[in-house]
Parts: sequence; C-alpha cells; structure tokens
Amino acid sequence: MLELFLLFIGTRFIRRKWWVVGLVGLIWMALGAFFFADAFVDEIRIPPTYFAIPLVIDAGLTLAMAFFTKRSGRPARFARAALFLGIVLLLVEAPWHSDMAIGLLVGTFLIVDAVWRGASAYILRYTKWQISLFNAVFEFFMGAWSLVPWPSNWLGEAGSDIGLLLIVSAINICSLAYRLRNLPPDMPISQVLMRGFPPLTGAVSGSPDRSRRERETASAVVHVWTPTGALVPINRGISRYVAALDERGVISTGHAALELPPDVYISHYPAVEIERSRSAFTRILRATPDNDVPGLFQPSYQEESANWCASTLQVRLHGVDAQAIRDFWAVYRMDETYNLTDRNCSSAVAKALDAGLEGIFEAQAHSPLFLIKLFLTSELWIAGMMRRRVATMAWTPGFVLDYARVLSHIVALIEEPPGERHDKGDRAITGGGLSQP
Repeated sequence: MLELFLLFIGTRFIRRKWWVVGLVGLIWMALGAFFFADAFVDEIRIPPTYFAIPLVIDAGLTLAMAFFTKRSGRPARFARAALFLGIVLLLVEAPWHSDMAIGLLVGTFLIVDAVWRGASAYILRYTKWQISLFNAVFEFFMGAWSLVPWPSNWLGEAGSDIGLLLIVSAINICSLAYRLRNLPPDMPISQVLMRGFPPLTGAVSGSPDRSRRERETASAVVHVWTPTGALVPINRGISRYVAALDERGVISTGHAALELPPDVYISHYPAVEIERSRSAFTRILRATPDNDVPGLFQPSYQEESANWCASTLQVRLHGVDAQAIRDFWAVYRMDETYNLTDRNCSSAVAKALDAGLEGIFEAQAHSPLFLIKLFLTSELWIAGMMRRRVATMAWTPGFVLDYARVLSHIVALIEEPPGERHDKGDRAITGGGLSQP
C-alpha cells in the first residue's frame, strides 16, 4: 500500500523526501519493538483494549467517508469499517480471552498466507523466487509461533503480534527508503516498485527529461476479455483471477489491453499457440526462459476486436501521463518475448498503468489534509493488497480488471474532466464467443 501511495505522489517529490520515508520506517520499527517488549512484562503490559482505539478512529473515518462517496465506492469502505469494528468488539467485549483469539487468528492468517506465497514462488519460479520462498518460510514460523501459548501462555499476544508485524513492515519501509535514495536522476519510481519493469532511464531518445517536463494528461481505456466471456463473481476466484475451462476443456486466461488514443495501443500477444491442456498447464506456468515464446503486438483495438471479438469490459482512467505511457511502450516493445506468467498481456497493461499514474497527485502532495485523505482511502488499501498478492503470483486479466477499477476510484479524488462522470468509467461490452488469445 505504501508503494502505491508513493507512486501517486511521484518521483520528483519523493526523491527530495526519501529521508521522510526512512524516518517513518525507523519510528515504525521503534514502535513495534516497544509493543513486542512490553507484551512480555507483566507490570507494564498494555491491555489489549487499548489497541482498539486506532481501529475505532479508522473505522469512524472510513464510515464518514463512505457516506460522502459515490455509490460505486461505498462497499469497500463499509467492508473495511465492518472488519475493524469486528476486531474492536473482540478486544473490548472479551478482553479476558482476546489475546488467545488474536493469536489464533493471526497465526492462521500468517500460515495460510505463507503456504500460498511459498507454493506460488515454487511453482512460478519468477526472478529471485528463492527470496520469496525464504520470506514465506519465515512467515510460516511467525504464524506457528502465534498458534502456541509459549512463552507467555498467550498473555500479551496482541502486543507481541502487532509489534512483530510492525517490525517486519518497518524493515520493508527502510529498504524502500534506501532504494529511493539511490534512484538515478531520470529513473521513475515505478521502475523499482514492480517486478520486470523495463529500464526507462535514458532509453527513449528524443523524449523530454521526466524530472523537468510537465505532465501531459489524457484518458486511457483498459480493455479486458474475461476467460469465460462474462464477469465471473468474486467467490469463483480461480475462474475470475487465474483461468477457466471452456466447453472443449481447454484452459483460457482471457486477454487485456490498454488504449491511449490516438497513437498507443498496448496489446501483447503470443505469436505462436501455447499449449493450454490441463496436463501441461503447470509446466507452462513457470516464468523461466524455457517457457518464453515469440510475441507480437496488436496494432489497434479496432483491428484486434474485428479479428476476434469486442472486449468484455472497459475501464476508463482520466488524468494519466500520456508521455510516460508512450515512453514505457517504446521501451517495452523493443523486446517481443512473451511469457505466460512473467511477461504477458496483463503485466504489460499493469506496468503501463503504473507509468501513467506516477505523480498524478504530485500537485496535491503539499497538502497534509489531502495526503491523509489519500492514505485513508479504502481503495488504496485494496489496490495495495492486490499488488502484494500479484507480486507472488502473476498479473492476469481478472486482476488487471479489478486493479484498473480500483485505480479509477482513486483517480477520482482529483477533479475529473468536464462532462465525464467517474461512475461511468467502466462498462460492459456485448461480445461474441471468447477463445484464448
């Protein structure tokens, strides 16, 4: 979530304030160390009910924002407020055994997340997957420790779990601050936040220096062809976010593209047919060079839809940096290699969105009230969780669709172009039968 927050503020602002990110990380770490140590001292242990105070404040602010939000953005805010209030009730109404309940909940969550991340890293084998596997093992042992009463018989479990989680997140924040400090003068922050982002520094001849030029804003359209030809409910997660079986038993992952009129159309396609049978699918999921195939780039949405079918859904995003997307696409298309997991149509669209939305709130970043509003926006947290999940998996059309929708809500925090309404930013397109690209 913090990475996306910094992305919206932009490189020029963050490069000058990298030390603020590092300072926040150090304060966060000190706070976590205090909570962790305090949990094991009976005389000064903080009662678990005290941890409910920030949750109540956050839930109250989220509810207040929900009532002043357009209808399409309310469910996420109500869900977040309900989750926090549920934890508050656990802490306040049953403080005598809330430590044990929190330990069991946190431990279960960490173990499930660690197994998912470790399995994804082992199966997909993307770049530096061993580091993700090590982190998953560490997270697994953290979860196992939360499930057992040792060493305090669950007394102070809330403080120790919160403290440990704060310490781990603080390490990530300090690491991010170090990377920001060492950013080359013309490198966008998006290049260090997403795996496989192409190197843009000095790579686009004739393009103005991004550290000095003004943003050239435009509207972009994300096109998504869903695996089933229709929008699958969220509770059918595999079909919505990974792949689906068509009537012939062939695995379909759908397709995604980004259109920036009049001259940019980002649609990465395999030039050769990839085997989609269930028996071979696990093998081709690996993001290793042996699964690389030649790729091709579709010239325009009109030609692609004419040769195939209309996109299932479209999401329009206003205020993107048109020149940044052009620079990204000019570098990306120098390499036609297609990889089903690590360099596919969806990852190209997601990276283009990062490039186009970097610094979109740079002008508002000088306002502390706006930064607080942005930080408390529920969609920012949702988008951050999606990026975290995709970082251990792969970008798919389903993830890109929901990611683009959430981003369109966040972008609506600034003034929209006259005559265009945010609640009409995405719409369904009636198309024909869907086959695998």
